[in-house]
Amino acid sequence: MNIKLPEQINRADWLLYLQVKGEPDLKLTQQMDEAERILLQTATPRGIYRVLDIDDIATDGVSIKKHLEGCDRAAAFAVTLGSEIDALINRSQITNMALAVLLDTGASVLADQAADAAEQSIRSEITDREDNIYFTPRFSPGYGDYPITRQRDMLAYLDAARKIGLTLTSADMLVPTKSITAVVGLADHPVTGRLATCGECVLRDKCEFWRSGNHC
Repeated sequence: MNIKLPEQINRADWLLYLQVKGEPDLKLTQQMDEAERILLQTATPRGIYRVLDIDDIATDGVSIKKHLEGCDRAAAFAVTLGSEIDALINRSQITNMALAVLLDTGASVLADQAADAAEQSIRSEITDREDNIYFTPRFSPGYGDYPITRQRDMLAYLDAARKIGLTLTSADMLVPTKSITAVVGLADHPVTGRLATCGECVLRDKCEFWRSGNHC
């Protein structure tokens, strides 16, 4: 699956990760410009997806069941910015911690944008093959009460280790770290999916969006 990165990293989300309120000053803006240039030059995005029957998708938790309600199939997918991004951040943590923070947070935002691009690519490819097809938004393990441990199933569905080099640690964290797995519901009638509430989310207490009075 071809993943086209955006020309710019979403600044509003990036500043939220950095916990910067209001407009950044000139120095921070210039530093973000440089970090953005490096990230976009270094990233080597790769993605993969597979359409499965809904009964073949693990759906632990209330959130994912409600999100996929009415769907008979789902597209599981994974996208990664590549191991070069991890290496870049690790090197910067030794030589320039301020830059490392910008690279780390910027890469998280960029990974989310890459997932947006992957989702759009999946929708376009399936729509080209099928008529009267409808989609939910994507939903990832770790969101709401959908267990992060289901990352392992996602990679197994996709044979992601062999095909795009995406693996897991013993704690079910993705490697390379700037990667995302998700499912998109498919149906032959309109479906909207359902966003998890903050009350359902196991990551609420660590969430910068929630702390700032927003939601993801």
